[in-house]
Amino acid sequence: METERAKRLADFVSWVGTNIKGDEKGEAQVFLDRFFQAFGHSGLKEAGATLEQRIKKGDGKGTWFADLVWKPVVLIEMKKRGEDLIRHYRQAFDYWTRLVPGRPRYVALCNFDEFWVYDFDTQMDAPVDRVKVAELATRWGALGFLFPKPLVPIFGNDQVAVTRKAADNLADCFNKMVDGHRPGGPIDRPEAQRFILQMLVALFAEDIGMLPRYLVDRLLQNCKTKQDSRDLIGGLFEAMNNREKTADDRYQGVDYFNGGLFADPARVELRLDEVGLLKVASQEDWSKVRPEIFGTLFQHSLGKVERHAFGAHFTHPTDIMKIVGPTIVEPWRRLIEEADTLRRLNQLWQRLHDFIVLDPACGSGNFLYIAYRELKRLEARLFERMAEKSGRLDPSQMMFGFVSARQFYGLDINPFAVELTKAVRKNNFSNGAGAITDRTLEKQAFLIIPEGVAEVIFAHRLR
Repeated sequence: METERAKRLADFVSWVGTNIKGDEKGEAQVFLDRFFQAFGHSGLKEAGATLEQRIKKGDGKGTWFADLVWKPVVLIEMKKRGEDLIRHYRQAFDYWTRLVPGRPRYVALCNFDEFWVYDFDTQMDAPVDRVKVAELATRWGALGFLFPKPLVPIFGNDQVAVTRKAADNLADCFNKMVDGHRPGGPIDRPEAQRFILQMLVALFAEDIGMLPRYLVDRLLQNCKTKQDSRDLIGGLFEAMNNREKTADDRYQGVDYFNGGLFADPARVELRLDEVGLLKVASQEDWSKVRPEIFGTLFQHSLGKVERHAFGAHFTHPTDIMKIVGPTIVEPWRRLIEEADTLRRLNQLWQRLHDFIVLDPACGSGNFLYIAYRELKRLEARLFERMAEKSGRLDPSQMMFGFVSARQFYGLDINPFAVELTKAVRKNNFSNGAGAITDRTLEKQAFLIIPEGVAEVIFAHRLR
C-alpha cells in the first residue's frame, strides 16, 4: 500500500513537470482532477467534489466561484504559478465561512508549485503545513485527509498543539505554586501570576533571539534548591528590567525590556517538581506558540469561584471573527473596494488611522489582537488600491503602516488580565517601526521590544 501510494504521487509529480505551465484559467481543473487521481480516486467528480462552486457574497450582491469544494473535507483555491499565496488568505477564509452546511474542515491554497494547508477551526493565522508539489511522494502526510480512506493528517506547523502543551505545563506549574496544600505553603496568587507571565515572555524571547540562546534552559538546569530558583530566575527578570548592562556574567547579552512587565521582577522559591515543569515547557518551540496561550493562562490562573464570578471564558479566534468580521472587516472592505478615486482612498486612509477599537472586558486581549490583525490586512488592501489608482505607489515598498497599537484599548477589572493584554500587545502588535506588514503577520513572529521603542498605553485597569 505504501509503495503504491508513493508511486501514484511520484507519477503525478512527473506529469506536472511535463505538462503543467501554471496557468490558473487553463490548467487548474485538469491539475486538480489528476491530483485527486494521485490520491487514489477515479477523479474529482467521482469523489464527489464540485468545480466552480457558487458561493453567495456576504452582502447578497453577487456570487463568488470557488475552484474546488469537496464537502465536508476540503476547499481548494488555485492561483497561477509564482503567485504569493499569502495574498489570497482572506479570499479563502471568506469562501470557507460561507460554505455551510457541510463546511469543509480544511482549506488549501495552491499555485501549482506548493500547497498551503489551513485548518481554520484550530489555527487561523498561519498554515498548518506547506507541501511542495515536487515533494508529494514523501511529504503527503499533511494531505492524508484526501485519500478515499482518509488518514489523520500529520502537520509540520501545528502551532495549536505546541501552544496547548506549553500552556498546560505553565498552568500546571502555576497551580502547584498556589496550591493550599503545597509543602512550605502556597505562593501568593498575584506573585505567582507575575512570575508565570514573566517566565512566559522570557521563553518567547529566548526562542526568537531576543535573549541569548539556551540562557533560560541553563538557568533552569542549575536550579538545584529553592534558593537557586529565587536567585537565578529572579536574577534574569531583574536583568530584563535593568537599563544598564549587568555586571553578572550569567546575564551578559540580556537587554532591557521596557513597558513595565518586568518593573516588579518576581523572585519566588520553587520546588523541584515545579522547576521540572518549567524545564519541560522550555523544550517547546516558543516561536510557534500562539497568542491564545495568554487566554489559556488567564483562565487557569483564576479559581473556579473567580471564573464563575467574572464570567471568565476563553473565546476561540474563530468565534471572535464572527464578531470582528461583520462589524469591522466587512464594512471597511466594502468602503475600500467601492472607492473610485485616489482622493476617496486618501480619505479612507485618514479614517482608518483614526479608527478606535475598545474591548470593555478585554481579558487576555485576544479580541484586540485579532481586530488589530484584520485592520493591518485592510490597510494592506488599501495600499494596493492606492497603487492601482495612482500608478506610482508600490504597495510592496510600504513597510511602515499607519495602523498602530495606539488605536486599540481594553478595560478589565482583573489586574492580571491587564498585564496579559499588555503582553499580547507587546508580543504580537509591535515591531521597531510600530507596525506589522502582512508578511510578518503570516510568519506569526512574536516580537518583544527592547529599550528604545516608545511605550504605548494599551490596557487600562478599571478602578
